[in-house]
Amino acid sequence: MVATSEENIPLDAATTTTSSLSEQSRRSALQRLLTVATATSSFSLFPTAAFANDDKVHISAYWKAVDGLNSLDEGKKLVSFDSSAYKAMMDDPARTPFFETAIINRLNSAPGGPGSQTVLDLGTGPFALFAIIAAQAGARKVYAIEANSKAVRSARITVKRLGFSNIIEIVEGLSNEITLPEKADFAVAEIVGSIASEEGLYATILDAHRRLVKEPSNPSNWIPSRVQTYAAPASYGLHNLFQPPAFDWTKLNGEPVRFNCRDEGLQLLSDPVLIEDISFANIKPDATNKKKIKFIIDGERIEDNTSSFYEEFRRARLAEGEAEKMAKTTAASLTGIALWPRLILDGEGSIEVNSRAFPTGGHQKSHWQTVLPIMSELPVPVKGGDEIEVNINFDVSSDLQVPPTYSLDGDVIRK
Repeated sequence: MVATSEENIPLDAATTTTSSLSEQSRRSALQRLLTVATATSSFSLFPTAAFANDDKVHISAYWKAVDGLNSLDEGKKLVSFDSSAYKAMMDDPARTPFFETAIINRLNSAPGGPGSQTVLDLGTGPFALFAIIAAQAGARKVYAIEANSKAVRSARITVKRLGFSNIIEIVEGLSNEITLPEKADFAVAEIVGSIASEEGLYATILDAHRRLVKEPSNPSNWIPSRVQTYAAPASYGLHNLFQPPAFDWTKLNGEPVRFNCRDEGLQLLSDPVLIEDISFANIKPDATNKKKIKFIIDGERIEDNTSSFYEEFRRARLAEGEAEKMAKTTAASLTGIALWPRLILDGEGSIEVNSRAFPTGGHQKSHWQTVLPIMSELPVPVKGGDEIEVNINFDVSSDLQVPPTYSLDGDVIRK
């Protein structure tokens, strides 16, 4: 995925750019910022509390799905990816082998065998990876749809080189604007964002449900069969380290920070909660997702997170005493509600893809990222037992040209 990274947050946070986030780049950024901050006294070891004697603090965030991501069009309506992001997807060991297994299983389970099956690959990318897996596994025909012209050219070259041009047809354009000569027996649709719905998944699947798949109400005819988004309150190291007036986080204008799922600079404060659940076989015309959720801050997580943040600050060459103080403060603070995806690939629910460990939300390798909106100008101090009540409002349009919008609005309640 393509994202705003810590390496690209300037010292005055006046502008942001996009790049892939890695553990190495984050630590490099942290060290660079610490060096400058130490020289200019632009950071505080004792961050100002977001609430003094109040028992409740308001937190909120609002953004569009395309904010901070590369766009396929000048109108900033559709998310797109660069070559490094496509390669990260292809090489993700927690993603690609599971999709391969699900595709092969589905083809082999067909009553007429793999050779009776027509496959639809939505968003095939420059490597036509899943289309080629289906062809190699014996599919009769694969229609591989891709809207990115550069990716289309690459996919066609790859398919021709591998000798599958008579089986795989690369179709350029948006799937909702394309009419195929036949409907597919099943569809592969890895168009899942770091918030599951952010890449236009809902509108794409709804249209394919109506026009492109033979028996769309059968869960076995979709890979993945359903996608989910999980959420949990989180602490963020740099949000505590760099604060106003030297550093103004509000200038991100709602654009969330996106983390590598292994990044120890973000730590969760409670057990995750399911906030988005989309079944491809049972997709509904109205995708507005409104709900109220509650999190309880876990004191044991705060203790564990203190050790993790201490190691992070020490690796960034913060002095031992300063690292200890900052780690304690950071671990007992809230930046926002972190979000990440989970995929159930088959109709039986036996093949899963998790971007973070399930069900704990622990760190692990994934090409997907963890999305963290900064929901308060200053970190909010918290302790075990405190509650966070948040109203979720995800407006996910059935029009592919209208990017989804995400709103989180709630309170931290001191107990």
